[in-house]
Amino acid sequence: MKLLKTVFLLTAVLFVACQSNPSKEESASNQPENQRAKDQFFTIHFAEIVKEKRDVMLSEIAENVDFVQFENNSEKALLGRISDIQITPNYIFIKHSGTGLLTQFNRNGKYVRHFGTLGRGPREYALIRKFSLDEQNKLVYIHTNWTRKILVYNFDGEYIKTIKFKAVERTNVTWSRDSLLISFGEPHVGNEPYVFIEHNATGDTLQTVANHNFWDSSESSNSMVGFWGQNIFYRFNNKLHMKGWYNDTVYFYNEQNKIVPKFFIDLKEHKIPDDLVYERKSSRPMPKNSYWIGVHETQDYIFVPYGSHYNIQTRKQLSDDEGCVLYNKTTKIGVAVNENEIGGFINDLTGGPDFKPLYTSDTTIYLSISALDMKMYLDSDAFKNREVKFPEQKAKLAELNRTLKEDDNHFLMVAKLKK
Repeated sequence: MKLLKTVFLLTAVLFVACQSNPSKEESASNQPENQRAKDQFFTIHFAEIVKEKRDVMLSEIAENVDFVQFENNSEKALLGRISDIQITPNYIFIKHSGTGLLTQFNRNGKYVRHFGTLGRGPREYALIRKFSLDEQNKLVYIHTNWTRKILVYNFDGEYIKTIKFKAVERTNVTWSRDSLLISFGEPHVGNEPYVFIEHNATGDTLQTVANHNFWDSSESSNSMVGFWGQNIFYRFNNKLHMKGWYNDTVYFYNEQNKIVPKFFIDLKEHKIPDDLVYERKSSRPMPKNSYWIGVHETQDYIFVPYGSHYNIQTRKQLSDDEGCVLYNKTTKIGVAVNENEIGGFINDLTGGPDFKPLYTSDTTIYLSISALDMKMYLDSDAFKNREVKFPEQKAKLAELNRTLKEDDNHFLMVAKLKK
């Protein structure tokens, strides 16, 4: 009887425990089905998707488009070739070739300031490799080129500190979370163990993403080729995401702040072979159908820009193939956007230039366009003849064109995505 009572009590305790502490599987089953689907590792079947292309209207994914023109009433505000843009609720930060300094505008396009000064002194820089933003603490991290250091400023342009450790020599270093940083570097010699490394402020290694492509050092080519659409890092849902140049898996921080795989982009025959990466001496011709890819993510979509590789000997592209794959995270359906003369999503909302997203936030896609390109487009028959959903917005663009000058500052086109 005592034994039976003991067994009964243990059974009762276990029953109560199971009722009050549901398993991970049970907890997951209580989540909305579409959210569970988005959180699971998945594959984007890129090679299958790009077999068929179609015109994609911007109205299929976006509800409106805003245009921000950056002011140029002073030489300080003039922008050169833009290579990176990041947006916060109050500011727009731009890396460009004009002054060489990181430039800050407000959300209406009014010039605010440059960060730092040009030079190679303790608090100076000449070229920016990468900049990143800690929005919560309002900090800007600038990974410099020649001086190989990280300069930290606040959003008011005040210098905070300099960070320098051995891994700053790697290709790019970005702010990750808290006081942590992540460095990126594809293999150059052929024996590098990691592509991504998480560091603390003193440079200690905390987490890594392994390199899987190795070769003898005598095979190294001393070459390195990057493409405009290859974004190594992006932030989504307040978490850093990362993808190497040759690794087609996207990694991110999970809920336990561990760096784990999130999804895989299956290039199949379009993937560059391991023995033909630019850092390694070519053993045979590059396949003409091989693509470089980038990746951007919003709440509902993943954008995968792609383009043709170079012939390493001639430095010419193997083909003119260039485009974007749009992947719906809820339906798991992808579509290859048909390229037109300008490229990208056809702007049937306002009639403005067609939209090839180069940057994203959780709910928007955006890109920059020069005043010259804007004026050429607004003068074209494509603009004049396009039917749009918001004709009053098209009329505003036509009015803008009457005063627009070719040497005016750039525009930022921002499309708000549908919910």
